[in-house]
Amino acid sequence: MKRAARALRATGLAVVLAGGLAACGTQPKPAELLTFEQLRLGETAQLVQDRQPDLYAEAEAAYKKALLAHEDDEPEETLHYTRLADITWQTAVARSQLEDRRAALKAAQRDFDAARQAQSDAQQRKTLAEEGIQRQLRLIETRAQLAEAEARSRQVKKAADAKAKVDEAAAKVAEAEGVDAARHAVGEFNKANAGLKMALEQFGKGDYKQAQTTAGFVIADADAAIAAAKPKWALEQKMRNMEARIRAILDAAATVPGAESRLEPRGAVITLRELFASGKTAIETERLMAVQQTAKIARDFAEFRLIVEGHTDNRGRKSRNLELSEERARAVAGQIQGNGVDGGRITAIGRGDDEPIDDNSSREGRARNRRVDVVFLRPTEAELAR
Repeated sequence: MKRAARALRATGLAVVLAGGLAACGTQPKPAELLTFEQLRLGETAQLVQDRQPDLYAEAEAAYKKALLAHEDDEPEETLHYTRLADITWQTAVARSQLEDRRAALKAAQRDFDAARQAQSDAQQRKTLAEEGIQRQLRLIETRAQLAEAEARSRQVKKAADAKAKVDEAAAKVAEAEGVDAARHAVGEFNKANAGLKMALEQFGKGDYKQAQTTAGFVIADADAAIAAAKPKWALEQKMRNMEARIRAILDAAATVPGAESRLEPRGAVITLRELFASGKTAIETERLMAVQQTAKIARDFAEFRLIVEGHTDNRGRKSRNLELSEERARAVAGQIQGNGVDGGRITAIGRGDDEPIDDNSSREGRARNRRVDVVFLRPTEAELAR
């Protein structure tokens, strides 16, 4: 009879709660029930309601059942539902804290990666600076040797002509060093460098005619080294600049609401989630900003081609998942194009459920697998060399 009466009163529970359950005024509430009531009014209440609405609703439902059981003077059921409400509440708090810790861990990893990259860049700059200093020292030494040899020369005109030619040869060798010919054109550079030493020796001995002739060969060899090395050196500069631009894409992705980013061998990937309602292919209005912000990044990094990949979880028919992922990828690609990005840069592809990044056996894992990846493709060496 008590259970039937409780069911009849369920619809009026809000009024009972507002009145403090006056009907049970003769019996005090158990300590655990009072403790939970303080908890649901405490500082974690809004956090649980905002971030774990499902668990919040479950805890509220159990709490209402505990109140009804208390009203019916059923202490065991009151204790049972109170504890169920408390466990559900604590689970919601723990999940929220876990999300915060995961976010903090990701931020720490990004800071670590940035620091490591900064250290690598600093080491590279140091190496380049040391190489530049060495080149300058060699050039200074060369010019000092030329000046000393010229001071000893009595054949002013011949010495001046020879000096000018050897100076030109030394400048050419320095230019070859500047495009890293010692690494990219070993044979031609070594030949030019050896010839320069010989020209200096000839000049120092007063053999100006031979020094001038040898310097001419040095210039030709250095030009050959520059011609062979410069394209490779330029390609390295482009690749270095391109890698810096890819890292800049990851930095820019931090401005996209709810997005994740990562670096893959194929390029920079921005992952967008919760763009679509279940089974739908139209982007939710409140998530359009994330796609629009991604489009802005695509405009700012116009040198990269884009692949927009749709992914689903494994629920439903495989063919339908593939079709759904393709339609969603096209929807995102169309939105990016509509925000000022050249459609010729964009390829939309549906991957269905073939490339999960988490376990499809859990609700959280399936939520992570439902995503759209916007890939900023790293150019190939052949593309950079054009």
